[in-house]
Amino acid sequence: MKFKKIMAISVALAMLLTGCSGSSTNQAKKVEKKQADVVVIGAGAAGLSAALSAQQGGAKVILLEKAASVGGVSKFAGGVMGINSKAQKESGVAGTFSAKDVTKSWQDYNAWMSDGSLFYNIASRSGETIDWLQENGLPFTFMGTEQASHKDGYQTYHIFKDQTKKLSYFQGLAKNFQAKGGEILMETPATKLETKDDAMTGVVAKAKDGTEYSISTKSVVLATGGFGANKDVIKEKVGFPLETFTTGTQTGDGARMSQEIGAGVGKTIQQYHGVTSYSGIQTGTGKDEIAKAIYLSTSVWINQRGSRFCPEDLNYDTALSSNAAATQGEYYYSILSEEMVSKLEKGGSKALGIEEVVKYEPTVPLFDVNKPWTEFRKALDEGVSKKTVFKGNTVEELAKAMTIDAETLAKTIKAYNTDAKAGKDTVFGKDKKYMQSLGDGPFYAVKARPVSLGGIGGVLVNASQQVIKENGTVIRGLYAAGNEIAEQYNNSYPLVEGVSMMFALVGGRMAGQQAAKYVGNSK
Repeated sequence: MKFKKIMAISVALAMLLTGCSGSSTNQAKKVEKKQADVVVIGAGAAGLSAALSAQQGGAKVILLEKAASVGGVSKFAGGVMGINSKAQKESGVAGTFSAKDVTKSWQDYNAWMSDGSLFYNIASRSGETIDWLQENGLPFTFMGTEQASHKDGYQTYHIFKDQTKKLSYFQGLAKNFQAKGGEILMETPATKLETKDDAMTGVVAKAKDGTEYSISTKSVVLATGGFGANKDVIKEKVGFPLETFTTGTQTGDGARMSQEIGAGVGKTIQQYHGVTSYSGIQTGTGKDEIAKAIYLSTSVWINQRGSRFCPEDLNYDTALSSNAAATQGEYYYSILSEEMVSKLEKGGSKALGIEEVVKYEPTVPLFDVNKPWTEFRKALDEGVSKKTVFKGNTVEELAKAMTIDAETLAKTIKAYNTDAKAGKDTVFGKDKKYMQSLGDGPFYAVKARPVSLGGIGGVLVNASQQVIKENGTVIRGLYAAGNEIAEQYNNSYPLVEGVSMMFALVGGRMAGQQAAKYVGNSK
């Protein structure tokens, strides 16, 4: 026993004298040096497109990804906007409008408070990029438009050929990139950009196993996906918490790293898209009855001040309905009458005269208009117990449960009922077929909130996607794409289907091409 104690003391003393310990966390970190012509940070739609195009431009490329899987939030997307693709030419649509026409429409929509040159540069190459993506294993089907509210708009929407295989499509792009010599480091987020005299010299990244990579490079493409998973930044920018689609890795790394080396602070917006109940985001048929209820165009949307704020059939445009909801704050209420609930139970939404489905994703309706909502009342009762649904036999009881001003709510419902009986929405012009009186009660109010597909922006760029300082000077060799950039928007996600995927896939390809060209010119 004495021998063992002496040996233990000797080992401990030796470790102390040599500066070592038995804990692996205190061992010297492993640093591995690498070299690449181009480093792409993020393996979502923008990053994969950038990596593949830079590689095809002759560059040696390393692709860094924070998550364990490629695709990012693009796995939730439905399709991409494009102008003059082969599919559009085959359908006869191509040539009926140009990138100039769409840019004019885009800028008018944005009240000219966005970078039209940046939009045009990307939109004008969207059709050829869709063709290029298909050649490289990302298949699309030309749809034209999806949402009913867009049927008279430009026919630009290309959806993924199979909505159930989106992840495998992106995995295919990654395998294509690797098969041609590209290197992907998964679960290895970039932590720092390195420059000298405002030109890129390297990237530092750290793997899950603790290995730190010091990668020397002349060019970098930022494609980290914006800040949709960063609750603190969202709260700061928006003013209230949001329900978001995220993989948990979109924390604003691109903006942070670029600003640390002197880049300017770019515009930020939320990609508001749809609304949901407090039971969570639900899409597709057969899902939570409460989440479906707020997409009834016959209901009445009330803000926290007791007033209507939009025509409820705005729900057919999921971007605009979410924008309208977000202007009301963290939540609003969707009010239904007992009579409406009974009709839904027996005959589904068609019993309320709702025959046109709302689609949250291409080809995926939020609910079957013919199917009875047999679980609806049970869901309402559960919501009442959880205080996500409120019930009142009278307007006064309902207002008290909702904790809003009873006089204002009574005035709002009375005015709406009067309009409904007359068959005319005198305030917002909702389609008269959806104008149905709420009667005198009982009433249900479903607490609802806007949804965001992600926080966009933070990286400041010029119209060529070069990352710049506040004074407009370029950080040479540094580019950004996808949700890193918001300069092409005004202050919201617009009603153009597939536009954010266009900025990701087309902008990613263009950034990758520029990065490879820059490296070639600097050799």
